[in-house]
Amino acid sequence: MTDQTLDQLKLTEEEKNKLKELVLARLTVMPHDISISIGDKNLDKKALTEHVESEDEIGNQMMEMELEFLQDLASGAIYGHE
Repeated sequence: MTDQTLDQLKLTEEEKNKLKELVLARLTVMPHDISISIGDKNLDKKALTEHVESEDEIGNQMMEMELEFLQDLASGAIYGHE
């Protein structure tokens, strides 16, 4: 996937909501003590969830990463057969 933002991908509201639900669901199954560094910020699970729920810049980056992962998985780029 290229470095396109969610807005550039022209997702429908329903698609964006489903992607958001998926990211939030994946966050719920992560260990409670997980943290991810984005830029100069170190974010815990609660902060990541809040960013995704508010659909701010960090939340949108999380959704974009999830979408890229799913596209790579579907294309065989991840776990591809050799």
